Amino acid sequence: MKNICYSFVVFLLLSHCTTAPNMEAPTVSMSTWSKEKQAAHLLNRQDSTTWDTAMFNNDLAYIDFSIPLPIHSGIFPVPQYNLLGTGSFNGVGNFGYPGGDAYEELVQDKKILYNSFFVGKSELNKAFVGEKKDEIFFHIMVLTDNIDTVDYSHVGSQVISRNHPDYIGQGFYKMKDTRVDYTAFITAERKSYAIVNMRLFDLSDGKTILIAPQKDKSFRSMQVNSPKLSSQEIETYSHQLLQEQRVIDFFTKPGNI
Repeated sequence: MKNICYSFVVFLLLSHCTTAPNMEAPTVSMSTWSKEKQAAHLLNRQDSTTWDTAMFNNDLAYIDFSIPLPIHSGIFPVPQYNLLGTGSFNGVGNFGYPGGDAYEELVQDKKILYNSFFVGKSELNKAFVGEKKDEIFFHIMVLTDNIDTVDYSHVGSQVISRNHPDYIGQGFYKMKDTRVDYTAFITAERKSYAIVNMRLFDLSDGKTILIAPQKDKSFRSMQVNSPKLSSQEIETYSHQLLQEQRVIDFFTKPGNI
């Protein structure tokens, strides 16, 4: 159960750790992101008087290298989030925690697991999120032949806010004879990319990535141009997507595990 607890703790820590701004530091308004605002943010990264020391100490207390994620998370001091404006951050999270029954689907006799990363609606992204609670910036669906219902060692996931106003997540799925590793990020300029086992995806072409490991240990991928989605919609969308014939064909092709 270790992986489940880790994902949950990360969400709580990263969703609510904000402090009052240091008024002597360069501040950034919440209009459109710009080079000038990026420059101010970079200065604050180097200026220890702007750092959120309480959050930094909390991160040090909870560091855990035992979970085999693709990239070990380092602990860096970061500027106080409110330097980008009050209300500039409203949480990050993942929908698809390890082992949850809602995140396992069947396509014929094939087992599909999925996960997604989202950013809460804030003053910085509300023009893009609109009336939704948050925005999904990455969604992955993976064919698997291995589900550990005891220790959930087959899966792990993490999404962090420490690059605010940019956000990044990572995770893995273990199959019997191979493994799918992935990471994805979104920037303040609305650029988003994912890497799955070193294949690069521009997420402006579609936020949903389907992965089918092969019996010969290679992989097949399909990128889907999914609509704008929130964490409240991703479960229904995932179920509906798996009813589409092109997706059924993809996950049931000869050669898949």
